[in-house]
Parts: sequence; C-alpha cells; structure tokens
Amino acid sequence: MLFLVVFLIGLLIPFLLIKVKPSWIVWVPSFVLFIAAIFIYGKSAFFPGEGMADLAERLYFIIFGLIAIGSIVGALIVHFFRK
Repeated sequence: MLFLVVFLIGLLIPFLLIKVKPSWIVWVPSFVLFIAAIFIYGKSAFFPGEGMADLAERLYFIIFGLIAIGSIVGALIVHFFRK
C-alpha cells in the first residue's frame, strides 16, 4: 500500500506542472528523482551502513525509484495529453 501511494505521488507531480508553458518542464522532476535514486544507490553500494541503516538506504532507493517511475509515467501522460 505504501508503494502504491508513493507511485501515485510521483504520478501527480507532472500534473502540477501542466500549465507551465515549456513542454520540457514536466520531465525535470523525473530526471531529478532518477538522479537522486542513482545517488542513493551508489551511496548504499559503495559506503554501506551498519545493519538497519543499510536497509533504510535501500528502502530510500526503492521509494525514490518508484517516485521517479511514477513521474516518468505522469510526464508521458501529460506529453500525450498536450498533443
């Protein structure tokens, strides 16, 4: 249930930017969240934490990844909605 809510939050982010004139602006949250997910994964892989801290970093990676995927899907919907 948590992951569905996180995905839906990511899906709604591009719809908040639908009225902005440049069409590329809806892709910016997707790109930023994707870079954040890669950064968190790199930190988790190269500088692992102790026990539960490592688990929390992997959970943050999953959450940012799901928000990025939801944002990409939302940006695709907005892109096709504008056309």
